[in-house]
Amino acid sequence: MSHILDDIEDGHGLSDNEAELVVRWLWKIDGLLWHVSHPTHEYSSVYTLRERVLRPLDRIRGALILALALCERVDPIYGDAPMGLDSHCAIDGMFVSGVFSRTAMMVVLAPFRDLIPREFSSYRLSPNRFEPAADAKFFYPKTPFPTDTELVGVTRQCSYRLTAAHEAYARQIHSIARSNELTRAH
Repeated sequence: MSHILDDIEDGHGLSDNEAELVVRWLWKIDGLLWHVSHPTHEYSSVYTLRERVLRPLDRIRGALILALALCERVDPIYGDAPMGLDSHCAIDGMFVSGVFSRTAMMVVLAPFRDLIPREFSSYRLSPNRFEPAADAKFFYPKTPFPTDTELVGVTRQCSYRLTAAHEAYARQIHSIARSNELTRAH
């Protein structure tokens, strides 16, 4: 992941397979932080953290969008580069957002693409991981922010809206699934 972050910040771009690795890495960081905050709770009724991070993405892969934005420099007033998550999903960990050094990242489900700030470059993962060009670099995120201060501010602000939208969607999906289970049980 450190090589991928270096490539992003150096303008070398990302491949489809690298985009998937970034998604999985964000899910892993989010899930580990969730477990630290909720050590006695179940991570998800759908996936364990291990399954979310390691199992094939299958049908969901083509619905995942990786959005990235860069800043030109880290503001020296803070003494260090930012690092942390801005998303706080309680029901479903699909949406994750955060800033790591000069790169803001978020994993967004396709129905919420319009909520991604215009400053971010977006890439929708291919439905099939094993396409012939999966390792070709062709996603080059733009650098619209002068410093990390603006980058963090925009990421944090949009994360509130995207978290709420993903959580409402997850509640709806879980409600439908429970209803289907009850119907089958009768």
